[in-house]
Amino acid sequence: MVIGYRSWVTGLAYVPPSWGVHLNNLLMLFAVGLFGLGSSKSRFRGALRHPMLSGVIVWAVAHLLVNGDWTSVVLFGGLAVWAVVEMVVINRAVPVWDRPEPGTKGGDIRLIIISLVIFSVISGIHTWLGYWPFPG
Repeated sequence: MVIGYRSWVTGLAYVPPSWGVHLNNLLMLFAVGLFGLGSSKSRFRGALRHPMLSGVIVWAVAHLLVNGDWTSVVLFGGLAVWAVVEMVVINRAVPVWDRPEPGTKGGDIRLIIISLVIFSVISGIHTWLGYWPFPG
Protein backbone atom coordinates (compact mmCIF):
# COMPACT_ATOMS: atom_id res chain seq x y z
CA MET A 1 0.00 0.00 0.00
CA VAL A 2 2.81 2.40 0.86
CA ILE A 3 4.60 1.77 -2.44
CA GLY A 4 1.38 2.16 -4.42
CA TYR A 5 0.44 5.30 -2.50
CA ARG A 6 3.84 6.92 -3.01
CA SER A 7 4.03 6.02 -6.71
CA TRP A 8 0.54 7.12 -7.79
CA VAL A 9 0.59 10.82 -8.68
CA THR A 10 -2.77 12.54 -8.95
CA GLY A 11 -4.18 16.03 -8.75
CA LEU A 12 -5.68 17.85 -5.83
CA ALA A 13 -9.26 16.94 -4.90
CA TYR A 14 -9.51 19.72 -2.28
CA VAL A 15 -7.25 22.03 -0.31
CA PRO A 16 -6.82 20.70 3.24
CA PRO A 17 -7.56 23.24 5.98
CA SER A 18 -4.54 24.86 7.65
CA TRP A 19 -5.78 23.72 11.07
CA GLY A 20 -6.06 20.13 9.85
CA VAL A 21 -2.57 19.20 11.07
CA HIS A 22 -3.47 20.01 14.67
CA LEU A 23 -6.73 18.07 14.56
CA ASN A 24 -5.00 15.24 12.68
CA ASN A 25 -2.56 14.65 15.51
CA LEU A 26 -5.28 14.71 18.14
CA LEU A 27 -7.43 12.31 16.12
CA MET A 28 -4.45 10.03 15.49
CA LEU A 29 -3.77 9.76 19.21
CA PHE A 30 -7.44 8.89 19.69
CA ALA A 31 -7.32 6.37 16.79
CA VAL A 32 -4.31 4.60 18.31
CA GLY A 33 -6.19 4.38 21.61
CA LEU A 34 -9.21 2.90 19.84
CA PHE A 35 -7.03 0.28 18.15
CA GLY A 36 -5.81 -0.86 21.56
CA LEU A 37 -9.11 -0.52 23.38
CA GLY A 38 -10.60 -3.84 22.29
CA SER A 39 -7.63 -5.80 23.61
CA SER A 40 -7.09 -3.73 26.72
CA LYS A 41 -8.08 -4.28 30.32
CA SER A 42 -9.45 -0.72 30.38
CA ARG A 43 -12.71 0.25 32.04
CA PHE A 44 -13.87 1.50 28.62
CA ARG A 45 -13.30 -1.69 26.61
CA GLY A 46 -17.02 -2.40 26.48
CA ALA A 47 -17.95 1.13 25.38
CA LEU A 48 -17.77 0.34 21.64
CA ARG A 49 -18.63 -2.84 19.84
CA HIS A 50 -16.02 -2.23 17.13
CA PRO A 51 -13.18 -0.19 18.62
CA MET A 52 -10.60 -1.24 16.02
CA LEU A 53 -12.86 -0.51 13.06
CA SER A 54 -13.80 2.78 14.72
CA GLY A 55 -10.07 3.46 14.97
CA VAL A 56 -9.71 2.86 11.23
CA ILE A 57 -12.45 5.42 10.55
CA VAL A 58 -10.88 8.01 12.85
CA TRP A 59 -7.44 7.30 11.30
CA ALA A 60 -8.83 7.74 7.78
CA VAL A 61 -10.67 10.98 8.59
CA ALA A 62 -7.55 12.34 10.31
CA HIS A 63 -5.47 11.64 7.21
CA LEU A 64 -8.07 13.20 4.92
CA LEU A 65 -7.76 16.40 6.96
CA VAL A 66 -4.13 16.80 5.87
CA ASN A 67 -4.06 15.11 2.46
CA GLY A 68 -6.25 16.58 -0.26
CA ASP A 69 -4.96 14.65 -3.27
CA TRP A 70 -7.01 12.02 -5.09
CA THR A 71 -4.56 9.30 -4.07
CA SER A 72 -5.34 9.99 -0.41
CA VAL A 73 -9.06 10.21 -1.06
CA VAL A 74 -9.01 6.77 -2.69
CA LEU A 75 -6.78 5.16 -0.04
CA PHE A 76 -8.07 6.71 3.18
CA GLY A 77 -11.65 7.19 1.99
CA GLY A 78 -11.75 3.62 0.72
CA LEU A 79 -10.51 2.23 4.02
CA ALA A 80 -13.07 4.32 5.94
CA VAL A 81 -15.87 3.00 3.73
CA TRP A 82 -14.55 -0.55 4.18
CA ALA A 83 -14.61 -0.15 7.99
CA VAL A 84 -18.20 1.11 7.97
CA VAL A 85 -19.33 -1.72 5.68
CA GLU A 86 -17.51 -4.25 7.85
CA MET A 87 -19.33 -2.97 10.96
CA VAL A 88 -22.69 -3.36 9.20
CA VAL A 89 -21.80 -6.89 8.02
CA ILE A 90 -20.66 -7.96 11.50
CA ASN A 91 -23.74 -6.44 13.17
CA ARG A 92 -26.05 -8.28 10.77
CA ALA A 93 -24.21 -11.58 11.13
CA VAL A 94 -24.02 -11.37 14.93
CA PRO A 95 -26.84 -9.07 16.07
CA VAL A 96 -26.37 -9.74 19.79
CA TRP A 97 -23.16 -8.42 21.32
CA ASP A 98 -21.89 -9.74 24.62
CA ARG A 99 -20.39 -6.60 26.12
CA PRO A 100 -17.10 -7.38 27.89
CA GLU A 101 -16.78 -6.65 31.57
CA PRO A 102 -15.09 -3.36 32.39
CA GLY A 103 -11.43 -3.49 33.30
CA THR A 104 -9.57 -1.51 35.92
CA LYS A 105 -8.11 1.95 36.41
CA GLY A 106 -4.69 0.34 35.94
CA GLY A 107 -5.89 -0.92 32.56
CA ASP A 108 -6.83 2.65 31.64
CA ILE A 109 -3.35 3.87 32.57
CA ARG A 110 -1.67 1.07 30.59
CA LEU A 111 -3.84 1.84 27.56
CA ILE A 112 -2.89 5.53 27.70
CA ILE A 113 0.84 4.83 28.11
CA ILE A 114 0.92 2.22 25.35
CA SER A 115 -1.10 4.51 23.05
CA LEU A 116 1.37 7.36 23.63
CA VAL A 117 4.35 5.10 22.93
CA ILE A 118 2.79 3.70 19.74
CA PHE A 119 1.80 7.21 18.61
CA SER A 120 5.45 8.27 19.11
CA VAL A 121 6.69 5.28 17.09
CA ILE A 122 4.21 6.02 14.28
CA SER A 123 5.31 9.67 14.29
CA GLY A 124 8.94 8.55 14.08
CA ILE A 125 8.20 6.26 11.15
CA HIS A 126 6.38 9.09 9.34
CA THR A 127 9.40 11.34 9.91
CA TRP A 128 11.76 8.62 8.66
CA LEU A 129 9.62 8.26 5.51
CA GLY A 130 9.83 12.02 4.93
CA TYR A 131 6.42 13.10 6.20
CA TRP A 132 6.83 15.46 9.18
CA PRO A 133 3.58 14.88 11.11
CA PHE A 134 3.61 17.99 13.28
CA PRO A 135 2.84 21.65 12.59
CA GLY A 136 5.73 23.48 11.23
